[in-house]
Order: sequence, then structure tokens, then C-alpha cells
Amino acid sequence: MGNDILNVMWKESKGMLRYGDSRWKAIATLLTPIAVFGIVFPIQFREAWLTSFWPVAVSIFTPLLLIATTITESFAGERERHTLETLLASRLPDRAILLGKLLTSMLFGWGMTLFLLMVSLVVVNLLEWGNGFRFYQPAIFVINILLSWLVSGMVASLGVLISLRAPTVQSATQTLVLMLFMPFLLLQGVVFILPTFLPVDTVKGFFESLDLPTIMLIVLLVLLFANLGLFLGAVARFQRSRLIL
Repeated sequence: MGNDILNVMWKESKGMLRYGDSRWKAIATLLTPIAVFGIVFPIQFREAWLTSFWPVAVSIFTPLLLIATTITESFAGERERHTLETLLASRLPDRAILLGKLLTSMLFGWGMTLFLLMVSLVVVNLLEWGNGFRFYQPAIFVINILLSWLVSGMVASLGVLISLRAPTVQSATQTLVLMLFMPFLLLQGVVFILPTFLPVDTVKGFFESLDLPTIMLIVLLVLLFANLGLFLGAVARFQRSRLIL
């Protein structure tokens, strides 16, 4: 089945970042995170970029931005182009089709995140030329690698789940973006509303007592379970007979 998965991945990679006949949107989608996370932020933070948790933003928002704009094409795009029936009628195993589409998006988001981390590393070292080579703190670098992979997997699996049922790419993208950014909006609302029910000193003391490494460990575990649940959901929902109908 390995060759079948590679064949699906090859097919998907040729259509990656394709917005109709326009390539400008694809270029803009790639240049935006490169400019912001690879150049602007490292210039602002300089050496602190390598010793703080700011690069975590790269590992979260790069997969969110890139995969959310491509994964909805996986099945909804095939349905719009009337090629889904041809794909499903092929001799490719179900798992090969599903894993091929998932892995293509995951590797794209994860690979671009690692690329941006390296670009920002080069930018910081150029700015600090003469002070010796600088690298990320080992714990921060490992967290970024794991976090970007888990976020990529979560977004890809959720996108496939939505794309399997969505009639169009546009509706799938809107649903995916809403579901991805809703937790951020809810968290922001909780932060603003919490002082209404609790004393300000209590809330302030709670946030000051937070241990970032512990928080990141909890986040990684939550993402791991989310990946497992969404992947199993995608496997259960991918039913060739129902999709053909």
C-alpha cells in the first residue's frame, strides 16, 4: 500500500496551493508567513527570538494558515471538479486515498514551519554577526517541532472530516476556519470575563503562577489526543460507497 499512498501524495502535491487558475493567491499565501515569521519578527526580537517562546507562534499559525487553505480541496475540490467518482472508482485502497491526502497537507504545513524556523534563525545570526553562531534553546526547538507536527495533523484531519461532507470548497473552508478560530475567540472572552467573577488580584496571581513548560506539555498532550480522535473520525467517515452516491 506504500506505493499507492505515494501515488496519491504525488497527485495531491501537483495541485497544492491551486486557487482556480490564479497563482498569485498561492504566492501570497506562502509569502505572508515567510515575511512575518521569517523576517519581521526575528528583526524585532533579535536574539530573544531564539531564547523565548515567541517562535511557538510560528508552529501554531503557519500550519493553521497553510493547511486550512489547502486541505478543503482534498474531497470537496474533487467533488466540484467531478473527479471524485473517478478517484473512488480506481483500485486504490481506501486507506491509501485518505492517508495520501492527509500526509501531503501535514508534510506541507510541517515542512514550511521548519523552513520558517530556519529562515528566522539565519536572520537573527546575520543581525548578530560577530557574536558567534546562535541557535534555539534545545527545549524550545523540540517543542516547536512537536507542536507544528501535531497542529498540522489536527488541522489536516479536521479539514478532511469537513471536506468529506461539504458540497463546495468555499463552504468547507468557511466551516474549517470557523471551527479553528472559535477556541481563540472563546479564550479571549474568558480572559476578559474572568475578572468579573473573581478578584483581580486572584486572576493576576493565577496567570503569574503559570509555568510555560508545563502549559506547553499539557497543550501537546491535548493536541495528541485531538489528532487521534480526528483521525479515527476521518477513517470512520470515509466510506467509499456513500461518497460515490
